[in-house]
Amino acid sequence: MSTVRPLVAVVAVVVLVCVVAAPASAKRAPSAAERTAIQSSFAGYVAVPGSPAAKDNKVVSIAISTLDSRYAAARLDSKSAGPSEMVFHESHATWFVVGFGSSMGCDSAPKAVLTDLGIGCSPPAATAWIWNCGPLVSTPKTFVITCADANYELAGLHWHGWGSARATASGTARANDCNPTCVAGHFHSYPVTAVADHLGRCGKAAYYARLTIVYAGARPKGIAKRDVDTLGC
Repeated sequence: MSTVRPLVAVVAVVVLVCVVAAPASAKRAPSAAERTAIQSSFAGYVAVPGSPAAKDNKVVSIAISTLDSRYAAARLDSKSAGPSEMVFHESHATWFVVGFGSSMGCDSAPKAVLTDLGIGCSPPAATAWIWNCGPLVSTPKTFVITCADANYELAGLHWHGWGSARATASGTARANDCNPTCVAGHFHSYPVTAVADHLGRCGKAAYYARLTIVYAGARPKGIAKRDVDTLGC
């Protein structure tokens, strides 16, 4: 009996080690609804004028991250351009393309999510993101304030302290005066400072939940000197 007990203990240890070493998560196949929505987003991205994606691109496979189900990746193939990958982010029940190419940037999504999806990427990796009328983006050079019509936006943004609790950028606000109508109106430019703060979490992504636009001088009619916008996820 004394010779059997050590063997049982060793077997138990081996089994325990195997269980602990098993991966905690892995990408999964999309549901039918997810597949349909992602296919629709892919088709829209390819069809838009000036899209970098070849028109003959086809979706080979789609995977959803189990670390953060707001992210998905599609393997693509094109007879004219060869294989590539596309990364999607879901916001408010809509999937947006946040990365595309044969070599993905590490700012497309949190590095852990890209690894979970089996997507290699080129540095630098992003440390935080912000909601830009749908997709989460990192250090955006342009930012749309009025999502419905894009009549109020920021351009030429140069960020400092991105990823810290408070990031700032200098840039230009562009606003349509909608005179006599928004369709026939004219855009005017104003120097601004943008402040991103209220750093929180959106799934696996650190994201800024508030953007404040500060005008030092002239500003659009009806816009406060400190225009504060609460952002979604």
